[in-house]
Amino acid sequence: MPARFNFDRVADVYEETRRLPPVVLDGLAEQMASVFERGRVLDAGAGTGRYAEALAARDLAVVGLDLSRQMLDRARARGLGRLVQGEMIRLPFRDDAFDHAIAIHILHLLPDWWAMIDEVVRVTHGFLATTREMREPDIHRWYDEKIGLADRTSPGIEEEDLAARVAPAVRFPRIVWREAMAAEAYLDLLGSKTFTSQWQVSDEAHARAMADLRGELAGKTFDSKRTWELLVWRVEDLRAI
Repeated sequence: MPARFNFDRVADVYEETRRLPPVVLDGLAEQMASVFERGRVLDAGAGTGRYAEALAARDLAVVGLDLSRQMLDRARARGLGRLVQGEMIRLPFRDDAFDHAIAIHILHLLPDWWAMIDEVVRVTHGFLATTREMREPDIHRWYDEKIGLADRTSPGIEEEDLAARVAPAVRFPRIVWREAMAAEAYLDLLGSKTFTSQWQVSDEAHARAMADLRGELAGKTFDSKRTWELLVWRVEDLRAI
């Protein structure tokens, strides 16, 4: 597993393959804004800038940071101007530069996630917000079983595991989105290896897994349930990590 994931390779398809219903994005942004209230916010791992844009629309001054220049180009196309290319474990900002920070779907990608937490603690003096997402059914888990990695763990830390180490200051009510989902739609995403967990899977193992899944799921439609939960920590509490 590589030490860093650079999303340049999926920048062109990121919005399509990590689709976030607008009502969910608005709901999460409202929750974040209710805690932050005002001030300067670091979006660590800003990607294409959808969260930065949503927070900026709520009168927060957001600075987006990402390793991928191509992802930042797409954020810039949204009209976002405060964007910096850099690494999460070496934030190019002075101490206490920000009031708050967000890190959405980032911590599980970093083998040295604690270094990022240390950096967030250094540059931020308010709150850190992140989200966890759950899917039912979890076709991606079925893929992992096919390639013999049913017990695959992330290189970094999951949000719930961080919460077990340090209790969040706030856990917001979950936001649930249901829709009918054709199995082929998700299989197409898996087939093109758009997810980071697939990038090190051999072509042979990938092809076998996809052939099995397509054979088993062809023509099926599921009641898809996606659930998001926003967790917020006081940065001061994270010094114990």
